[in-house]
Amino acid sequence: MQWGDEPLELCTFFAEKGVLRSIKFVEKNHVLFGFCVQAGGSLGVDFRPEENREISIQLILEEKAEATVRILYHGRGVSTFTCHTCQRHMGNNSQSTVLVRCVCEDSARVDYHGKIEIPKEVIGVRAIQEHKNLVFSENVCIHTEPAMNVHSKDAECFHGAAIGGIDTDVLQYFFMRGMERPLAQECYIAGFLN
Repeated sequence: MQWGDEPLELCTFFAEKGVLRSIKFVEKNHVLFGFCVQAGGSLGVDFRPEENREISIQLILEEKAEATVRILYHGRGVSTFTCHTCQRHMGNNSQSTVLVRCVCEDSARVDYHGKIEIPKEVIGVRAIQEHKNLVFSENVCIHTEPAMNVHSKDAECFHGAAIGGIDTDVLQYFFMRGMERPLAQECYIAGFLN
């Protein structure tokens, strides 16, 4: 695997129309992904970053552009995942959604910083930023920092973060159907990440 090709292996595109991409290594284990979704364009991408990797994702949305970015991470051992996202709305009637889902076991660490930016003159924007974490150990460390820099009076913006453990009622449902704990936990994690 060559370094030039590797970052794209972290991504699965499910929609891409009118998108300009750039990928840059900031450091060996830090990759910056830039996406400019042009007027009327759309982007849909899933990221599945590796352990001990830092990624930054910058979205620029022009008029009537739409973007959905899902970041799905499963940390084990003493792994660390650092992620920065920026949703910059530069065009009217643009929409963006960033969903970050992290599963953390053992002593894994997650550090997430997300930002939504909308200038004063841009109207009709809808932006969503959500960070959910599923933890399986008291030694896990989660740091989440959502931020908004919204100057427009005609924008709908939502951000939220949640940290929790496995729902025992759902596990009980799996047990009643004859599943052993390891398989039930695997199914639960798969559902959370999908």
